[in-house]
Amino acid sequence: MNDSLNVLILSQNDYKENDALVKTFSLEKGIVTFIAKGLLKSESKNASACMPFSESTLTYDDKEGSGLQILHSASLITSHRVLREDLNKQTIMTIICELTEQLLKDNYDPSLSQDIYKVVQQCIATLEKTDKYAHVMTYFLVSSLIWLGVEPQVDECTLCGDNQINSLSMDEGGFICVNCQKEIQSTIYTTEFLYAFRIVNKVTYDNFERYLNYKKPEKILVDILYEFMKYHTNISLKSWVFIEKWSIIN
Repeated sequence: MNDSLNVLILSQNDYKENDALVKTFSLEKGIVTFIAKGLLKSESKNASACMPFSESTLTYDDKEGSGLQILHSASLITSHRVLREDLNKQTIMTIICELTEQLLKDNYDPSLSQDIYKVVQQCIATLEKTDKYAHVMTYFLVSSLIWLGVEPQVDECTLCGDNQINSLSMDEGGFICVNCQKEIQSTIYTTEFLYAFRIVNKVTYDNFERYLNYKKPEKILVDILYEFMKYHTNISLKSWVFIEKWSIIN
């Protein structure tokens, strides 16, 4: 009996001769990896529906408890081709997809999957119609920090609660005031940067559209968010190297 699943294709990698591993994300099952036999053959009928960032319906016989499912067929719903044809958009989406897999790899959480799915769809829609790469990247990083439970404290000093802020500390998990900075010798940042850092950490699904009208986030802000995540969760993304390689966010 064939089971079917509507998915977002996260990635496709060579597996065996002419076969591929297709990693997917769905609301119903979270992360599912499929063996797509013959996918790399030129005559494969499933090729277009298994391209990264596509939304497709996959049919298979569900093997409960198995880490790999055998793909029977794939039917394309939405291609999102523009995300593959533009190198910058492709890079941002590759990072989003890799991080999505990291967020959900340990177990399936229906509520978390729904939240992530909504935000990923919002990022896709924005990238398809704009070049707001840095805005999208910061938004998804901030959302991920919240889902991981390690979002920075940006309302007051993390050590004493004072609001005269001049610093940011990864060790302490957020903003540091003038007096505490002298004690712990954390890095001092400009008022403008700290304001921008607070703004981005307040971005949500509901106010993201307004954030797109805010000035482009500096690369240092994007880098700090990523380093903050690595520091507090040990998540490290292989695809992040492309941010530096292609100089997408400057």
